[in-house]
Amino acid sequence: MTTLTQLEDVLFHSREEAKGIILQLRAARQQLEKINGKIQDPQQYQQNTLLIEAIEQAENIINIIYYRYHNCAL
Repeated sequence: MTTLTQLEDVLFHSREEAKGIILQLRAARQQLEKINGKIQDPQQYQQNTLLIEAIEQAENIINIIYYRYHNCAL
Protein backbone atom coordinates (compact mmCIF):
# COMPACT_ATOMS: atom_id res chain seq x y z
CA MET A 1 0.00 0.00 0.00
CA THR A 2 1.24 3.44 -0.89
CA THR A 3 2.16 5.72 1.97
CA LEU A 4 0.91 9.29 1.99
CA THR A 5 4.38 10.68 1.22
CA GLN A 6 4.76 8.41 -1.81
CA LEU A 7 1.28 9.34 -2.96
CA GLU A 8 2.10 13.04 -2.59
CA ASP A 9 5.24 12.55 -4.68
CA VAL A 10 3.25 10.89 -7.45
CA LEU A 11 0.60 13.62 -7.38
CA PHE A 12 3.25 16.33 -7.40
CA HIS A 13 5.21 14.96 -10.36
CA SER A 14 2.74 13.24 -12.66
CA ARG A 15 -0.76 14.35 -13.62
CA GLU A 16 -1.19 11.19 -15.71
CA GLU A 17 -0.38 8.87 -12.82
CA ALA A 18 -2.74 10.85 -10.59
CA LYS A 19 -5.50 10.47 -13.17
CA GLY A 20 -4.71 6.75 -13.38
CA ILE A 21 -5.14 6.35 -9.64
CA ILE A 22 -8.48 8.16 -9.73
CA LEU A 23 -9.64 5.98 -12.64
CA GLN A 24 -8.70 2.81 -10.74
CA LEU A 25 -10.61 4.00 -7.69
CA ARG A 26 -13.65 4.89 -9.80
CA ALA A 27 -13.61 1.47 -11.46
CA ALA A 28 -13.45 -0.25 -8.07
CA ARG A 29 -16.30 1.92 -6.76
CA GLN A 30 -18.45 1.15 -9.80
CA GLN A 31 -17.86 -2.59 -9.39
CA LEU A 32 -18.82 -2.45 -5.72
CA GLU A 33 -21.93 -0.40 -6.49
CA LYS A 34 -22.94 -2.92 -9.16
CA ILE A 35 -22.38 -5.83 -6.77
CA ASN A 36 -24.27 -4.02 -4.01
CA GLY A 37 -27.35 -3.89 -6.23
CA LYS A 38 -27.43 -7.70 -6.32
CA ILE A 39 -26.55 -8.51 -2.69
CA GLN A 40 -29.24 -9.94 -0.44
CA ASP A 41 -27.12 -10.40 2.70
CA PRO A 42 -27.31 -7.25 4.88
CA GLN A 43 -23.86 -7.80 6.37
CA GLN A 44 -22.19 -8.07 2.95
CA TYR A 45 -24.12 -5.02 1.77
CA GLN A 46 -22.88 -3.04 4.78
CA GLN A 47 -19.28 -4.13 4.20
CA ASN A 48 -19.42 -3.11 0.54
CA THR A 49 -21.01 0.21 1.45
CA LEU A 50 -18.14 0.92 3.86
CA LEU A 51 -15.65 0.10 1.11
CA ILE A 52 -17.46 2.45 -1.28
CA GLU A 53 -17.28 5.23 1.32
CA ALA A 54 -13.55 4.58 1.84
CA ILE A 55 -12.96 4.80 -1.91
CA GLU A 56 -14.85 8.10 -2.07
CA GLN A 57 -12.71 9.46 0.77
CA ALA A 58 -9.54 8.33 -1.02
CA GLU A 59 -10.67 10.11 -4.20
CA ASN A 60 -11.31 13.28 -2.18
CA ILE A 61 -7.89 13.09 -0.51
CA ILE A 62 -6.15 12.67 -3.86
CA ASN A 63 -8.05 15.59 -5.36
CA ILE A 64 -7.21 17.81 -2.37
CA ILE A 65 -3.51 16.93 -2.43
CA TYR A 66 -3.33 17.48 -6.19
CA TYR A 67 -5.06 20.85 -5.87
CA ARG A 68 -2.71 21.87 -3.06
CA TYR A 69 0.33 21.32 -5.29
CA HIS A 70 -1.01 22.60 -8.60
CA ASN A 71 -3.80 25.06 -7.73
CA CYS A 72 -6.08 23.39 -10.26
CA ALA A 73 -8.46 20.46 -10.29
CA LEU A 74 -7.29 17.07 -11.46
